[in-house]
Amino acid sequence: MSKIVALKPTPTKRRLTFQCCYCGGAIEEGESRRHPLDPCAVVLIGNWTASDPEQPSQQFFCHMECFRSRLNEPRDLDIDTMVPGDQA
Repeated sequence: MSKIVALKPTPTKRRLTFQCCYCGGAIEEGESRRHPLDPCAVVLIGNWTASDPEQPSQQFFCHMECFRSRLNEPRDLDIDTMVPGDQA
């Protein structure tokens, strides 16, 4: 009979890293971030008018300022009322 050995996960201080899909730069977290809402995720949903099973989606990461600067009408972005931790 073989002995089963359970491996304990090793604690690590490695942080997740994110790359902005607009500028290609690293998205910092914590005190060094550019905007209080960084890192941001933009979710692209294909076939929007189709039923849910037919809507593929993909998530992209970005800086809030990179996203805002590329909007046709940045005033439509209501981030001034968004606060980290808010439930939409």
